[in-house]
Amino acid sequence: MTARTDRIRPPRPTWSKWLVAGGAVLALAVVLVGVLVVVPSIGEAGRTCGDGVEKRGDTGECTGVTDGSYVFSPGLADVEQRIHAENDRVAASGQPVVTIAAFLPMTLTEHDILSDEWVRHQLEGAYIAQRRANTTGSWGSLPLVRLLLANPGSRLAQWEPVVTDLVGRAAAERLVAVTGIGLSLDTARDAIRRLSEHRIPVVASHLAADEFSEIPGFMRVSPTSSTYGLAAASYVKPTAHTATVVQDVNPGDLYPKTLATAFTRKFADETHRIVGRTEEYDSSLPGIENTFLQMMPNICGNQPEVVYFAGRENHLTSFIAELAQRPCLDRHITVLTGDLALVGPPGPEMRRGLQANVTVFAPGLAHPQAWASSPGAFNPTAVANFTEPGCTDCFTAVFPKERLDDGIAILAHDAVLTVVWAIRGIPRVAPEQVTAQDVLQAKNRLHGTLAVPGASGMISFDDRGDPVNKAVPILRVRLADTPEFVQLSTPDS
Repeated sequence: MTARTDRIRPPRPTWSKWLVAGGAVLALAVVLVGVLVVVPSIGEAGRTCGDGVEKRGDTGECTGVTDGSYVFSPGLADVEQRIHAENDRVAASGQPVVTIAAFLPMTLTEHDILSDEWVRHQLEGAYIAQRRANTTGSWGSLPLVRLLLANPGSRLAQWEPVVTDLVGRAAAERLVAVTGIGLSLDTARDAIRRLSEHRIPVVASHLAADEFSEIPGFMRVSPTSSTYGLAAASYVKPTAHTATVVQDVNPGDLYPKTLATAFTRKFADETHRIVGRTEEYDSSLPGIENTFLQMMPNICGNQPEVVYFAGRENHLTSFIAELAQRPCLDRHITVLTGDLALVGPPGPEMRRGLQANVTVFAPGLAHPQAWASSPGAFNPTAVANFTEPGCTDCFTAVFPKERLDDGIAILAHDAVLTVVWAIRGIPRVAPEQVTAQDVLQAKNRLHGTLAVPGASGMISFDDRGDPVNKAVPILRVRLADTPEFVQLSTPDS
């Protein structure tokens, strides 16, 4: 008989079941915690474009703040690398340093208001001001300037996290001012207001709408939209006595309304009149070209000598093209508008309009030909930052293929120069102690004999931060070239 080797085993105690089950639960918890830790890390990695720069918004634009080490687009690589190298040189100098941020849309989307060239020229002008301020001694020597690039994305849609980042750098990195901006949009106004709340001054390079002047701590080196409207009216009044106004009524754009109001106020008097009602369009809606075409019978019926176009430059192109379809082609029409910054040689559609008995004039932002035509109106040292015989680090030497006649680089230079002029002229404050609040205090003295010697002309600020009596160039659009300089004009001329 074979002996049985199996034995009856007593059941495991109840506590052992719980021990095994507890181990499984614990293991599962560890796995879940790992997943919870890893997933945000993966998400974080997916959002990060570079140090200080993240993907934000529906378009996934890389927005944020960089010292030039992160390149926002291939077309900005050269100038960003130069800014990064200058920032590294300044950091290694052992000298007192302050930080200025250029706050501009640097990632553009389809059908954007701005162009890649506009952005590039802004950064190039800012870099030239930074580099020359740090190396020439033309406006003092200390503190040195570090330049940050703050990108709020197309139409400044991501302004809030970028401004929050800048506010955090005010004390940690001695951020003394923000320059740039560039668009008269609600998002720009909100960004400036937030910076103002934190006592960080803003010096806009290219920003025209008058409403911004109501914000404490705000300054601009470009003329206001009122100044553009007044200068255009002053230029045309000696030769024209009737005008019709075409105006964008987009509620989110502050620029066109002030253009139209200023032009009308300056132009209309006993011998000059606005004929017909204002022809309105809304750039926030589709079908702009159709609307322009529908205006043509009224424009011909009003028989104006001048049409004042109060709208954005990209819409001006479409409007000029539609003038080729007007019924009164035998009657010459002069079109004036706000300011010309983006127009290079016109495209085929605009050329067709120009060839249909149409001439287009507009104030420009700044123009290098004005330096030769009216040398007494400009500071020679500031002009030398752009062009000087034998120079190796002026604009034309560093960026020999870039144009200056759009005025963008000149104004971007002057915005940074304004901050430099302020921080190096503050009495009884050591270079290593300069703060944003010191710049706010200095703002009140940048007028009269202490006006900023800008390359766009002497910049004397009023109590609202607007340049006073600043001459603007009048330009004429040409068929096969960039706009032609005609003369300098002032609102009171």
